[in-house]
Amino acid sequence: MTKHYLSDSSNYILRRYPDGGQILKELIQNADDAGATEVVFIHDNRSYGTENLWAEDLAKYQGPALYAYNNAQFTDADWEGIQSVARSVKRGDPNKVGRFGLGFNSVYHITDVTSIFSAGHLGMMDPQEKIFGEQKGGFRWSLEEEDDREALTMMIDQFQPFRDIVSLVSRQEWSRVIQEDQNFNGTLFRFPLRSEESEISDNLYSYEKVVELFDSFIADAELSLLFLKNVSSVSLIHINALGSISTKLQVKSTTSQDVDLKSCDGVTEGLTQIKTITLDSEESRETKWLVTSCTMTEGNVDELDYLAEKLKFLPRIDLAFPCDDVHTDCSKSRLCCFLPLPNNDSNKTGLPVYVNAYFGLTDNRRHIKWLEEDQRNDEHAIWNEKLIKEVLPKTYLTIIQDAIRLVQDDILLVNSIYNLWPDISQVQHKEKWYEVAMDVLSQLFSQDVAVLSLAKDERQFITLKKAVLPCNGPTTCETLSAITRILVSCDVNLVTLSDSVTRAINDVYPDYSSLTHVTPAFLRNTLRSSGVKDISDADRLALLEFVLSDEQYSELHGLQLLPRSDGSFKSFTDREEDTVLIDSKEFPRYIRFFGVIALSGTDLKSPVIVYLYMVTNIDANQVVRFTKSQLPDDWKKTENKLVTWDVSSGLHPPLNWLQEFWRFLDCHFTELSSLIGLPLIPVNTVSSSQPVKLAK
Repeated sequence: MTKHYLSDSSNYILRRYPDGGQILKELIQNADDAGATEVVFIHDNRSYGTENLWAEDLAKYQGPALYAYNNAQFTDADWEGIQSVARSVKRGDPNKVGRFGLGFNSVYHITDVTSIFSAGHLGMMDPQEKIFGEQKGGFRWSLEEEDDREALTMMIDQFQPFRDIVSLVSRQEWSRVIQEDQNFNGTLFRFPLRSEESEISDNLYSYEKVVELFDSFIADAELSLLFLKNVSSVSLIHINALGSISTKLQVKSTTSQDVDLKSCDGVTEGLTQIKTITLDSEESRETKWLVTSCTMTEGNVDELDYLAEKLKFLPRIDLAFPCDDVHTDCSKSRLCCFLPLPNNDSNKTGLPVYVNAYFGLTDNRRHIKWLEEDQRNDEHAIWNEKLIKEVLPKTYLTIIQDAIRLVQDDILLVNSIYNLWPDISQVQHKEKWYEVAMDVLSQLFSQDVAVLSLAKDERQFITLKKAVLPCNGPTTCETLSAITRILVSCDVNLVTLSDSVTRAINDVYPDYSSLTHVTPAFLRNTLRSSGVKDISDADRLALLEFVLSDEQYSELHGLQLLPRSDGSFKSFTDREEDTVLIDSKEFPRYIRFFGVIALSGTDLKSPVIVYLYMVTNIDANQVVRFTKSQLPDDWKKTENKLVTWDVSSGLHPPLNWLQEFWRFLDCHFTELSSLIGLPLIPVNTVSSSQPVKLAK
């Protein structure tokens, strides 16, 4: 790394790669590329001795530093690549995450001198060429050389920082690594914090800035291991000036050995797994993620094949879904390029899944390139558009179908399925992702796959064409529950739907009217054909309200849903003898003794009452006729003009009956000829203590 590269590129690169948590992500990417499984970041606030140094100018780099350790070793190609500020040696390798940019050089926000200890070498890079001599951009000690091994062992002050950290991260003794093994099985970077302005940057890195650096990474730590190929553990450690060690964060990922769903439809090859992310920080939590990857096979989309070869990208999409969440927060999901992209609006999709891919990114790796008016021929942007159009919908269908398999195997919760569906309301203001959601739903419906959960057994799924969709009108929860119970008991293919799935079917299914819905007519026909009798009174009232809602009253014939005051239910008929009376202000409950009252005004909502008035067509003369037919048997049998009214008898009218009946007659009759034969005239005082004689 020479001064030539520094003057041409360093400031430009630092402007492109912003300071902050992105620095740690770039280091993780490089570790992942190298095949490392563990990464440890250490903020060491100690200062070391300055007497026994390789070069006098190294004294100012003996203070606080940031370290990055991983358990993979540097190769010759890595040593070559890390010295090249202005270019990336990974550009032609589609399996290297770091090929997307020159991210390692973002560490020069922090430091002026980078040290690397790995395998058989320890090197220091001095791009300012101030430490090791003119036109010398650094120095490298080899563990194969006896003189170098002696220097690494005897220069206590110079290499004490490495001695301490190597012991911490690998539990190996420095002397054994240097003298016996002559190899360090890992890679350790040391970045002394910049304490004064330099040619590289005027950005000074204090204790507080390293804390901010750690905090910004912690905010995304749970997502950082979702899509990496190798790294499964990241730790953040702080060492204070006195040497006290504390772990600020440890995040680990494990892949379940019980879930390994593979698929191949000739177009894509898919793999679905469950990954558990465990995070230990100020609070501990564990999250399970459903992760599906699909790769487009060659020969299906010519332009995708061409660009994959030219750009050295893989036509693959990964989707991750937090399967433990009862309610998915679509506002959190965002785009990733193996590590999460910055948490800003342009990287948020509104989908319930996190989307990861070999995206073509802007130079600073903060945004995805899209086709704009001024870059219609940008191949990276074209690649991204094709990837989203061709591969993403197929990956989305795969994760839904694999999730259904896992629900049926009792591995996932049932609600996971509908939480996975794109919610149109969440993407309607995001044009690109709205198109994606519509495309996913259109393909889901066109394939007619079993994706709807049955109400009778939520772990069973059927296709949309075979399903009976629940009513979605202004219906109470009690009514919906009653309808569900009766239809399930009738073995109807009723499905349960979330609000978002209901919207999706309504907005996207091409022939919505052809689907079977729960309507008043459907429920009436089901009740009539099934002859169900074991229905609770509360459910009968709820069902009655629903079947009346379309005002098709002639369709009620034969349904035993008409409630009476004695708690029983009658069937709707057009026979005279089945007529019922309804308590109201005009026809009050004073005739309830006769057992012909259907219900009171408080039993059902007013629309039902209005209907019942209409269907029964009650008038005052009907009340009189029914009163005659419902007289006590001993009154009907006697030929005497007087009858005995015993108020204490349960077979006779109650005490207030006579007074209320005359009040009724006063309101509704101008002449009384129709009352001939009714015992309505008391010949002695009405009393509850003794029988009353009534004259006809």
